[in-house]
Order: sequence, then structure tokens, then C-alpha cells
Amino acid sequence: MRRLLGAALILAAPLCGAAAPEPREGQLRILADGQLIGRERYQITRTATEIQANGEVDLEIEGQKVRQTSRLLLGADLAPRSYEWKTETPKTAWVRIEFAGAVATVRYLPPDAKEDQQVFTFDTPRVALLDNNFFHQYLLLAELYDYQAGGAQTVKVFVPQAVQPGEVRLELRGVETLEVEGQPQPVRQLAITTEDNEVLLWVTESGRFVRLRAPQMNVEVVPESAAP
Repeated sequence: MRRLLGAALILAAPLCGAAAPEPREGQLRILADGQLIGRERYQITRTATEIQANGEVDLEIEGQKVRQTSRLLLGADLAPRSYEWKTETPKTAWVRIEFAGAVATVRYLPPDAKEDQQVFTFDTPRVALLDNNFFHQYLLLAELYDYQAGGAQTVKVFVPQAVQPGEVRLELRGVETLEVEGQPQPVRQLAITTEDNEVLLWVTESGRFVRLRAPQMNVEVVPESAAP
């Protein structure tokens, strides 16, 4: 699971409270060791029956430029219905997933390889997708946390680019008042952990992305509007 929440956060190959109903969109800065390495643009829209989450990421790592896009469709209950990820730079690759309840059929084309397919069966249809370098997906993961119950809660996850199932533990670490877009707002801090790694997510009660940190990788993600 280190691939899930560790090195995959900054490598382009294999890597809250309940959100408000209005569209959520924005641009995030991705920093490693305090240096800007890329940006992510995302939009999350909702209807009475489904949620659409689209993302676009541009990275530059060790002089190599990477561009990726993602498109995720979920039901109103946060159960995924379909997903598509693709990259054309530096090499063409893609992943496409169709969900039928708790069964996911994954087709993928790795760089310099042939198209392949796998089928995964989960014990619940509410599986969170956490793909490499798409940090807006953590907002959707945070919605799976039951704030009334509190405590540590386990969520099934799937990393499409790595074709890797797993699980993470979510736990609310606290609530603090921070200035978000010029206004003081309650902000929740969620810890997202595996047995050997941890990601910290700060999100408003209305579902706005405030900050994400992966301390072991020294990676930080903040909105473009946040002060440097």
C-alpha cells in the first residue's frame, strides 16, 4: 500500500465533510520539497442521481513533462459507475473501468505494452478511487467518512493507474477555524492512513479543498488562491 499513498503521489506512472450540491471547481498547486512541480484543475458537479468529477494534471518531474486527465462518474450514493484516465505525455497510456455493483471490469493500456483486462470484486459497491496525482479525488473519499460515528473507519479503495485494490483508514483529527477565501470557516482535518503511510487532508464542512500533506514524501497540495 506504500504505492498508494507514498511514491505514487509524485510519480506519474503507477498514483470534507459532505460536499455542497453546487459545482466544486478549482486549481491546485502541487509541491514537492517546497518546490512547485505541477498543477491540477478539477470540477465536481452533481445532480439528484449522479456525481461527475473531472481532473486535468500537468507535472514536471526531473525535467520530464507529464499531462494526465481523468473522468469519474458516481451515483449519488458515491458508488462509482465508470472511470477513465489517460495520458499522452510522455507516452500514451489509459485505464477504463466499468462498475456493476461491487464488480469492476478494468481495461488498460500501459506504456509500451498491449491492452489488457482484469475483473475485481469488492465487498461493497462504495469503493473510493484514488488515482496517482489527482488530489481532488480525496474530497470524494472524505465524504465516505461518517462524522456522526467518528473514530477510525476503514474504506475500500482502488488505484486505477496501478490497477491496485486496497483500503485506507480515515480518522477525524480535529476541527479548527481557518481563513478560506477571505472568510473564517470551520475546517476539518482528516488523517488517511495505511499500515505504513499517512496523508493529511484539510477540508471545510461544505467540501472545499484547503490543504493536503503527505509528510513522508514531503508533498503538499494547496489551492492556487492560497498564499505561498
